[in-house]
Amino acid sequence: MRGCVGRGFVLAVAMAAASVDAAPPSAPPQPLQGPGSALAVHGEVRVQEGESGARGWTAFTPAAPVPARAPVIVFCHGWGALDPAHYRAWIDHLVRRGNIVVWPNYQDGLLTPGERFLPNAVAGVHAALVALERAGGVRPDLDRVAAVGHSAGGVLAAQLAAVAAREGLPRMRAVMAAEPGDGSREGRRRASIPAVDLAAMPASTVFLVVVGADDHWAGEQVGLGLYDGATRVPRASKNVLELQSDAHGAPALIANHAAAGAAAADAAPRLRNLQLGQRADFRHAGDVDALDGFGLWKPFDALLDTAFEQRNRDVALGGTDAQLWMGRWSDGVRVAPLRVLR
Repeated sequence: MRGCVGRGFVLAVAMAAASVDAAPPSAPPQPLQGPGSALAVHGEVRVQEGESGARGWTAFTPAAPVPARAPVIVFCHGWGALDPAHYRAWIDHLVRRGNIVVWPNYQDGLLTPGERFLPNAVAGVHAALVALERAGGVRPDLDRVAAVGHSAGGVLAAQLAAVAAREGLPRMRAVMAAEPGDGSREGRRRASIPAVDLAAMPASTVFLVVVGADDHWAGEQVGLGLYDGATRVPRASKNVLELQSDAHGAPALIANHAAAGAAAADAAPRLRNLQLGQRADFRHAGDVDALDGFGLWKPFDALLDTAFEQRNRDVALGGTDAQLWMGRWSDGVRVAPLRVLR
């Protein structure tokens, strides 16, 4: 009897130790198929260095194979995130799916005035499109153009869509503002980006705003204002979604202002060690996780499909299960879904 008790005690201790040592569940980085997935049409991303300075640009084009033409995605970085490395994983994802990504610098340093952001971005996009047409490689398909941006770049993406006709730019058929911020915080202004009348955004645009539940840097008010300002875009063609934090597994998914940061694997540690990466608002800066694959890349891919190919609208818009789905942790528990605010 004493031996049975001893063996039972040892078994219980072993089971408890195994439970403690068991790895916590991990989150899915990307959908397995469809929008947001790693399925790629092209095996290489080529970088075309353009002009430097605030009105400069960089272009990323698909190769292996090289297409004759490709849609154009204008990618507007966050305030001060002057190096494309901050978003390189997302940029590469878009390019490997068959798009040209145009990166307008719009700043030449942290002191560039906010009132110059939009005209600088317009000039950079113009110059990039002209250079791409003349380069003899992948030519931009100007009937399929979209814009996406993070933080200040999210505001600029929406503004570019509103002023495109006035400025002689191609129509932005799809626009997504990720965690948009205009320099205001808790009622105070830091680095003002002048407002633009978004009523000029065409009614045919499909428009998404994605905010973070724990983004205490930009919050949700700017994003809601962008949605409300795009008055010509029907409600059925626009949404405001909110990323949710989820600490069920490890690393935790934190829907803060760094959620849209998506560095290439070799750059992520360097970006994590930046001073901003130590702040709670920027924790996990540069890491690619489910907030990227499911919460940002999936809806934007679907938005592009909707605008360019008239498919996957149920994944892009409408508060459907397909739109809000964020996958499952490795133990089968559902990741906290996106929430519809508008």
